[in-house]
Parts: sequence; structure tokens; C-alpha cells
Amino acid sequence: MPSKPIHVLQVVPSLNRSAGVARVVYNWQQFHDETRVHFDYLHHSSRNGELMHDSRYDEEFQAAGSNVFTVNYAADGFKRFASEMRHILAKIGAEYDIVHCHMPNSAFIVLKESKRIGVRNRILHSHLNSSSDSFLHRLRNAPLNAVGRRYATDFVTCSQEAGEYLFGSRPFTIINNGIALNQFAYDEKKRNALRTELGIAQSDLVVGCVGRFVKQKNFPFAIQVFAQLHKRNSATKMVILGDGVDRHEIEDAIQSEELQDSVLLLGVREDMSAVYSGVDTFFMPSLYEGLPVSAVEAQAAGLSCIYSTGVPKETDITGTGVFLPLDADMSQWVRGLEQSLNTGRRGENPSRLEAHGYSAKANAELLMQHYEKLIEGINR
Repeated sequence: MPSKPIHVLQVVPSLNRSAGVARVVYNWQQFHDETRVHFDYLHHSSRNGELMHDSRYDEEFQAAGSNVFTVNYAADGFKRFASEMRHILAKIGAEYDIVHCHMPNSAFIVLKESKRIGVRNRILHSHLNSSSDSFLHRLRNAPLNAVGRRYATDFVTCSQEAGEYLFGSRPFTIINNGIALNQFAYDEKKRNALRTELGIAQSDLVVGCVGRFVKQKNFPFAIQVFAQLHKRNSATKMVILGDGVDRHEIEDAIQSEELQDSVLLLGVREDMSAVYSGVDTFFMPSLYEGLPVSAVEAQAAGLSCIYSTGVPKETDITGTGVFLPLDADMSQWVRGLEQSLNTGRRGENPSRLEAHGYSAKANAELLMQHYEKLIEGINR
């Protein structure tokens, strides 16, 4: 084991509390051993020096002793983003034993510059089974991803499907998106308190969605499905936890379906576990995913889940999920939700998840061991 902590720079899209990648590194931060590994962070969730998200981990990580570096948001000007990324890596990158890049579309900059300045361990991490919800963007990203792979020395992924998508037949290491299982176990007091706060009757059946408000998550479609369910059973509600750039599209869908009193947008909350306790099923009709942290959290709360086939089958860790194609008849989606809402809780799910390796503490340990093996390989 190294005599001093391994210094790792985590390069992530953001530290937005509603973003899956941010929650993955948050769990690593919570459960890692600072005497073995030290984390710093670099992200592009910034506009002219102003952080873009109101609810984020930046300050919490800094208070814990990590540095958080930012560059300007890539979508606001890619040339500026690339220039700033190269500049900051040239300035700080040589301080790190490992650069761990969670942004495959930018790895051709991040990992190339890391190699140039002498970082010997460069990890590329796959979190998704697609690079974009836009066909043209996928065409654009394919060569960028190919170049980025050339500068990686190690491949890590959250699931088999996400690994095969980005790395093909190359060898990769799967590190599960573990969570603090006990924090998300069902709690009746939390359920009752949340429903009282939101004005939801204890007898109502509630559909829950969690994620960033972006096209990938397909929330307008979720609202359309719920609208049909609500017509069949008025004692139903939907809550959506998260926020993002496409909020107006979701609000428009709610208004179009006249569901202002039945679909609640909760924003980004600190008490996410209470939301999982407060709903009766978890609904994820995403266009694509890797292995979503929110689905692991929902299963830890004992919820049955309805997924689109854009979500990898591996996501159904507890064997309690149903997968439907997005082009299935609307009636199939409604029936799926009805059945799921009436299934009831599965109290054994946390122990099932732990048995399958989805404890955040266990996964932080696996990650640290992975880093140590990389460093040990260099020092032999």
C-alpha cells in the first residue's frame, strides 16, 4: 500500500445533487478512507464563475478538504471549454496520481492533456449505454469517444451494458453504483410526514420519478402515461424529484394534460429517502441509462419499478422490475403502473442489494483497492 494517500482528480460533468454521476462520486467521498485516497474534483457546471445549480455538493466537498475546480459549461462554447480544460489540467494535473474521467465525450481533451503532463494512470468511466438522445450528436460523439479511449490506461463502468457500449471487447472493471442502503430503507414515519407536507392522502396511490430534467429521462412521456392512469383512477398522484434545463417542457406537459393538482415537481431535496418511502412505485421511462443510482435507491426502499427497455436489464437487481418498450401501446404502460402500484413493499430488498454488491461502503472499498493496484503496478 502507498505510504501516502493516492491523489485522484475526479473529472465529472457537475456536482449537481440531482445528477447520477455526482451522486456516485458523493457516495465514494462519504465512504472512502482519506489515509488511502484523496479526491479532488473538476467539472464544467459553471457560467462565467457562477455555479449553475442551487443544490450541489461543491461546498460540502470543499468543507471536507477536497479542492473543486471549474471550467465554463461546454454547451455555452466548446472552444472556450476545451481551452480552459487544457489550461487547468496543465496547471494542476501533474499533482495527481490518477485522473478519473467520467465524461467520455470530453476524454479526448481530458485524458490527452493528462497524458501530456505525465499522469500515468488515466481512467475512463462509462455511466451510460448511449452517448446522446440525438442521432446527430451520437454521430458526432462516436469519433470523440474513440479518440478519448486511446488516451485511457484503464476502463471502468457501472454495468456490463454500459461497458460494452463504450469499450466494446476491451477489458473493463465493473464497480457498482452502490448506495447507503440503510438510509433508503422504507420508513413509515417518513412516508406519513411527506404526504402530510405535500397534501397527499395516505390512501392515494403515488407514482415517483427521479432524475435531471433532461430529454434522456423522458419525463413528458411519463406524464402522458400518468394522465391515462389518472383518468382511470382519480386517487392517484405523481411526484417528480429533480430539476434541470428542460423544466419548462415538463411544466408544459403537466398543463397540457391539466394535471396541475396531481403532478408535483419537488425540485432537488436533501431528504430523498423520504420521497422513496412516500411513493408506491418507481417509474423510469428513460431513452437510455447506464445503471441509474435512483433505481438502486428505489429498490432499497422496497419499491416495484417500471422501466423502459432503454434501461439496462442489470438495473433490476432485486428481480422486482418490469421493462416495456417505449413504442408499446399506452394501455400496456398504464396496466404496468396499475399492477406495480398494487404490488406492495418488499422489505427484503436492502439485504438483496447488499448481497449483490450494492453497498456504497463496499464499493468505495473496491474502488480504493482498484486504485492501489494501479499504483502498485507502476511502482513494481
